[in-house]
Amino acid sequence: MTEQAGAYGELAMNLHDRVGVLATVESVLEFAVEVLPYDHASVLLMHRQQPRTVAATDELVTAADQLQVEIGEGPSLLAIKDHEDVLVEDTMTDKRWPRWAPTAAANGIRSALAIRLHTAHSTSGVLNLVSASPFVFRDGDREAARLLALHASIAIASARLEVSLHEAIDSRKEVGQAVGRLMERYQLDPVQAFGVLKRYSQDRNQRLSSVALHVVERGALPD
Repeated sequence: MTEQAGAYGELAMNLHDRVGVLATVESVLEFAVEVLPYDHASVLLMHRQQPRTVAATDELVTAADQLQVEIGEGPSLLAIKDHEDVLVEDTMTDKRWPRWAPTAAANGIRSALAIRLHTAHSTSGVLNLVSASPFVFRDGDREAARLLALHASIAIASARLEVSLHEAIDSRKEVGQAVGRLMERYQLDPVQAFGVLKRYSQDRNQRLSSVALHVVERGALPD
């Protein structure tokens, strides 16, 4: 128990040092397959209300994840929907997913555990742990996996927030530069130049930052 607590403490420090969402997820997966008794792991993150695999330890898991998204059934989707962990003890006999389970079994996935990644307000994704053998998930393993998912949820949320903040800062810089370009080229004051950017953004259904970037890079408004 002390050794496992030390491992999770080291993981927390390691995740804190990661830069970016992908690096954070890869550290989680590395820990999952080295410390916990699973063959492979993956992380799906929500993107525009749809889950997508951002990293996996093997293409086998990526394919199994993608199949769930394509056919609309599987343990990861159920974990997102019901906000509960989903255990698959044996894909050969599990009848909940008549299309996903047989395909997973045929591809060498016999058992799986899907754990929701979430914050207090929203679901960020799912941590998937899979094994080539059936009935490998013991109660202690599930508790350890939940603790891993908790660390992962916090770290991923922090990484996403950091990325969003950097993007917001960069966006403000681009808009400011674009306003300056428009002022110089079209003899506008700051309010007029910003109004032009905003109007182009609305008329073209593009983000303001995208229109601003076009102006900064090309010196003119989009055609």
